[in-house]
Amino acid sequence: MTPISYQGPLEEDDSDKHRHSQSIESNLGTGQPGLTVSAILSDKGDDVHTASPHMTVIEVVGELARLRIGALVVVDGGNVPVGIVSERDVVQKSDTKGLGIFDKPVTEIMTPNPQTCHPTDKIEDIMKRMTDGHFRHMPVIDGGQLCGVISIGDVVRHRMTEIEYENLKMKQAMVG
Repeated sequence: MTPISYQGPLEEDDSDKHRHSQSIESNLGTGQPGLTVSAILSDKGDDVHTASPHMTVIEVVGELARLRIGALVVVDGGNVPVGIVSERDVVQKSDTKGLGIFDKPVTEIMTPNPQTCHPTDKIEDIMKRMTDGHFRHMPVIDGGQLCGVISIGDVVRHRMTEIEYENLKMKQAMVG
């Protein structure tokens, strides 16, 4: 015989919601929005590192190295992104165009009109866009202005935290 704690709910249990100490909704957060880009930005802080379109590639490389980051958003005078330049851009363009590229403006190697996101975008959606587009950095735009940059590492780290939390809630639901 199955222990009473393992038996399914009885018909009369459904009539009184107060008999259940937990529900699927309370344990799994069903209906609650997933983590958004704003959650990543709140953990990262509000530092946004940018480059001017007039900077040379060697100046940008120096900034990437000094800041220990993988990409800089290239912005116009109004803090509106016009491009993004990453370590990958530097490596690929120096291979195809030669070392003379380092004296050229960053606009010669940047990716123009990068894909952007909004602080309210869901992390799952951003992860898919970054994976499908094969890029690792995305500027965050709010009200037409640059307000942050997220990396695929940021997205994966926050998604893993969300999955761990969901896993914990599911374990709690199973235990009772």
